Amino acid sequence: MPNGKGRGQGRGMGGGRGMGRGRGMGGGRGAGPGGNCICPNCGQRVPHQAGIPCVQIKCPNCGTPMVRE
Repeated sequence: MPNGKGRGQGRGMGGGRGMGRGRGMGGGRGAGPGGNCICPNCGQRVPHQAGIPCVQIKCPNCGTPMVRE
């Protein structure tokens, strides 16, 4: 969920409508440095390595690309 989508509303001066900013889930940011990578095939978990997306890590048991938990 690194890319959030949302709608925002703002109020301008004098009662007019201004441009707002919305944030969806994740706010457009990554999940952070902690947590685990998990294999969607066999369920194996490994600690997440900061700076390396889980999909670039292969499961040590079955070789399937991992996903973020």
